This record gives sequence, structure tokens and C-alpha cells, in this order.
Amino acid sequence: MKRYLFTAALAAAVHPPMLFSQGLWERRAPYPIQATEVSAALLNGKIHALCGLVASGRTSAHFAYDPYRDQWTPAAPVPIDGGADQCNAAAANGKLYILGALRSGTGAADGNTYEYDPATSRWSIVARMAEPRGASGVTAIGAKIYVAGGLAGTVPVNTFDVFDAESKQWTRLTPMPTARDHLTAQAVNGRVYAIAGRIGAENLRTNEEYDPASNMWRSRTPIPTARGGLASGSLRNRIQVFGGEGNSGRPEQTFEQHEEYDPATDTWGALALMTAPRHGLYGVTFDGRIFTPSGGLRAGADFSSAHEAFFLPLPDAPAIRDVRNAASFSTDLAPGTIVALLGANLSQGEQELSRFPVPTTMNLTTVRVNGTAVPLLYVSRNQINFQLPYSLVPGPITLTVSHVTSTSATFAASDATSTAPGLFALSGNGEGQGAVLVAGTGLIARPTRDAFSRAARRGEIVEIYATGLGRLDFPPRPGDPAPSDPPARTVEMPQVTIGGAAAEVLFSGLTPGAIGLYQINARIASNAQTGVAVPVTVRIGAKSGNPVTIAVTD
Repeated sequence: MKRYLFTAALAAAVHPPMLFSQGLWERRAPYPIQATEVSAALLNGKIHALCGLVASGRTSAHFAYDPYRDQWTPAAPVPIDGGADQCNAAAANGKLYILGALRSGTGAADGNTYEYDPATSRWSIVARMAEPRGASGVTAIGAKIYVAGGLAGTVPVNTFDVFDAESKQWTRLTPMPTARDHLTAQAVNGRVYAIAGRIGAENLRTNEEYDPASNMWRSRTPIPTARGGLASGSLRNRIQVFGGEGNSGRPEQTFEQHEEYDPATDTWGALALMTAPRHGLYGVTFDGRIFTPSGGLRAGADFSSAHEAFFLPLPDAPAIRDVRNAASFSTDLAPGTIVALLGANLSQGEQELSRFPVPTTMNLTTVRVNGTAVPLLYVSRNQINFQLPYSLVPGPITLTVSHVTSTSATFAASDATSTAPGLFALSGNGEGQGAVLVAGTGLIARPTRDAFSRAARRGEIVEIYATGLGRLDFPPRPGDPAPSDPPARTVEMPQVTIGGAAAEVLFSGLTPGAIGLYQINARIASNAQTGVAVPVTVRIGAKSGNPVTIAVTD
């Protein structure tokens, strides 16, 4: 069917935005302070958020967020006396930059270009803007950072400059056709898009495209929802625009609208509404997700610690290829076992467990075992580690994986048995040197090679770490760490041999504070073999685990 193209103005007037793949929002670790007018950029795999307004005024706060751990840590404060807000922030060439900022309440803008070096955790002034301003649209292409419009003190401007992070030089470029502030900017396929914003109290639908090759601007299809103080990101060569403040129809006067622009077709579509609509924020794209720290939930001087990530569905549904005991890599599974699920399209980006209780959804990925969501320890595109319920009844196991809005076909794993011992090895594949400590020392039972290891001695107690040892006398609730007083013990006692001799088992149960991690404390027999690779075996119930080795001496 032939598709007819209209002018941008006519298309916007005649057709509402089409419905693209809507995606979902996920709540993330809260921003460490209540703030708004916060800026952010991606630097070396971390989201750096900085500047802003808090209840007491401007702030020099600077925090780094680790998406892998879902954790915030403090970083070197912004070096602007008294703090700043609506900073123009971006990263290039492994450094973080503030390229102009506002100092609300003073009517002044800071025009210094500040560079943050993560290697030294220090800021320095490396240049100065010709026209100091903040609340601009900022985006980077390689080593070049583009700053579009903004407030020069209290006046909206159409100034458009580029900063070269290699030469540390500013260059004045062709001005934007439309002066404005509190806009957002993104770069896609080598071109810069300056979207929305406002002039005074008037919110704009303006969408203008800049071509660095010709140093020229042109108008593109306007954004469906006029707004200022908004944020954006880019996924799959499309621009996702969300949030902002103005006449939204909501009591808070913030926008929940989330709209996506496709530069290839010059069209807009609707995406999932924000679950925490707010203004005064940046969007930062990393590993298939857009992170949105802080921002005000209500128009004006309102502050929050909200932080969410947005995901689009992957082009293909999740697919499960194999399910294994995470320690032994056998197909043996039992109640409480830590499991490695292997497949494709399981998640966007990586994340590991960082807090309790253990979530059943991580990176918008959920695993269901026999229809019930289970605790997740790690997720990535090709692997998920999770824990089977302690209450699992031996018998058939079926699994599905859901990510965003799509779900895998049902996968039938090996039937669960009452025990499925798997011993952890330092190799990560269940072979070789075991994850075995000399009790009370924290040292790995291997030949002395550093301050963290030494051979175990005959008669000493070692701690053998495993999974799949089966039922417990007092199992913790799903997602809760193992108790310590009293510890949870296995219903069945294991048989342990070390160096060919039966070892005395003193404890078999969960490692206190851990999830799904079993521990066996066993005393090495006086007649055990010695050497640098002495075999350790465990049998519990009707099942034997994978053998590992330790170093044993007299």
C-alpha cells in the first residue's frame, strides 16, 4: 500500500501520534536527595547526576549511579560557589562536563566550562562560553558537545555552540531558528534535534534538526505535546521525550506524556506514560535503557528523589535454551537450588542483586517456575541466575521468562529431586579448586599464593559452599536472607569425603545472610591425603555432587 507524506504541519493536524511499541517504566534506587532541576550524563558506564535545586536553594551535589548494582555513591561536588541548577551537562572523551549553568535567585549564569576527571575525582576549568547560559538542550556526537538555546540569565536565546572536548575550544554555529529555554536535545545518526522548550510561560512544540555537515537547521514535525522542563533519551535510532511542566491537565501541572520521534520517517508515536510524571530532569541512555534521576513531581519549586528507568521491548521474545544447577552445571535441581538459566533476549543490560529482600523482577525481567515468580540474583541478555523455592515439590518444573511486555515459550526442565548437591568452584564451571575456606580464617583452602589463601591442615575445619542440598528445618521466606540465630539446617545430613577419607560434618545448612547458598562445615580426617589438589566430594540423599579440590597439608 502506498504511503503518502504530508507537510509536517498538516500531518500533525490531521493525524494523532501513532502507537509505537509502548515499553514500560521500572522504579530504581531513589536519588539520594530530594531535588529538582538536576542534570545528568553517562560516563564510563555510570550515570552522573549533579547540580539542582533543593529546599534550601541551589546545590553542588554530585552523585554517581551504578546501573549494574542499582546503587548511588557520592562524587566530587560541583565546583560552583553556592551551587548551581539547570546545569548543561554532558560527557565526552572519558570526561564529564558542565557547559554553563544557572544560579537561581541571582539572575546570573555561570559560563565556565568545568571538566571532571573520574581518574582523579577532580574538577577543573578548561574553557569559557562566549554567552553564559543554562537550561539549554545538550547532546554530544563523539568528542563534540552541542549546546542549544537556554537562558542567558533570564532571557531565552537561540544561540548554538559546540565545545570540542579534545581541543577544549568553543565554536559559534548557526543559531537555532527558534529561541527557547528548558528544551531537550538528542543526537541521532549524526544530526542534532532540539525539541520543545518554552519562551516565558509559553510552551512550544518546536522540533528543529541541525546538520553539522552543512551547519544548517531545518524544521521537522512538531512534538504532539507542547512543554518545557522536559527530558529525553534515544533508543534504536529514535528519540524518546518525556515529562516536563505546564498546562498538562493534571493537578500537579507536570506531564506524564511520553512520545517518541523517528527521524527516519519524521513521525511521532506514543509510548508508555510516565509512572512518576515530573519536570527538571535529564534522561540518560545506557545499555538499552533510559534512566531519569530526580525532578519535581509538581510544577515549580517541588523536589523528589524519584528515579526510574524506561525499557522498550526487545525485537524478539525471550527464549530459554537450558536450565542448570549454578554450581555443578548439571541438570539436577532441588528445592532452594541456585539456578543458571541460559537463553536469548532475556533482558536489556546487566544487573545483580544489591539489596534484600530479593526482587522477583529485575531489569523488568521475571522468571516464573510452575507459574510462580521466583527471586532473581542476576539478569543479563543471555543468562539469569535465580533461586528455586524452598517449598518446591519434587517433580516436573516448567519455566517462563518475561521481559517488558513479551514472554518466552514454556520450558520444561529436568524434574526436581529432593536433593541436587552442587559444589561451587573458583573456576565458575564446577571444576577444579573449590570455593572452600579454612574455617575461622576467611582464607581459601589452596596453596599459599597471596594473603587470601593457604592450605588446610589435617584436623582443621573447612567451610564448603554449595547449593541444592534440599529441604530445611526452618526455611526463610522467599527473597529473605538466611537466618543466623538459629541458622537454617538441612533436613538430611550430607556425607563428605576429603582426600579419600570421611570428614566429620559439624554443620549443614544455609550460610547466614545469603540467598540459596548452602554451607557444610567439615573436619578433615587425620588420615586424609595431602597435596595441592585433594578431592572433595559430597553426597546427600540419593545424589552426589560434582567433585572439587582443595590443598591439604599436615
